Amino acid sequence: MAMQLQFIKEEAVEEFINKMERVPTETILGDESIVELLTGSVPQQISEQENPLGMVECFLQLFVDREEYEVCQQLVDVHPQLLHFHCF
Repeated sequence: MAMQLQFIKEEAVEEFINKMERVPTETILGDESIVELLTGSVPQQISEQENPLGMVECFLQLFVDREEYEVCQQLVDVHPQLLHFHCF
C-alpha cells in the first residue's frame, strides 16, 4: 500500500485500518463523530488526540482503501490541509 502521508506514519495508518477491518463502512459513516468530521468540524474525541490531523488522515486512507471516493472528497473539501493527498 503506497501512501502519501503528511501528518502520520504509515505504520500507524496500517494499524488503524487493520483495527477497523471488521467495521462496516455504513457503521463508520453513521457515527456522529464522523458526520461532524465530514461537515467541517473536528469532533472532541479527535481534537483531543495528540495528532488530530494524523487521525483525520487515517480516516482518509481508510476511505481510500474502501474506494469511498466521494467520502474522500468530502474530507478534503472540509479539511483542505489534506489536499496534497491524491485519493482519486
